[in-house]
Amino acid sequence: MMTLIILLALWELYWTYHACWLAAQRNEKKWFLFFLMFNLLGIPEIIYLQKKKRASL
Repeated sequence: MMTLIILLALWELYWTYHACWLAAQRNEKKWFLFFLMFNLLGIPEIIYLQKKKRASL
């Protein structure tokens, strides 16, 4: 059980860091704060990153 918790924490940390980094570079303060305040297993971060990736193509 502890292993699962650690894996979920690492998953969340990776996606939150990645999304916050991109939001900070794009000067999107509202998204940055949202990602820091709400921990939802990286789901909003993944959606945000996918939308930004498609927009840059």
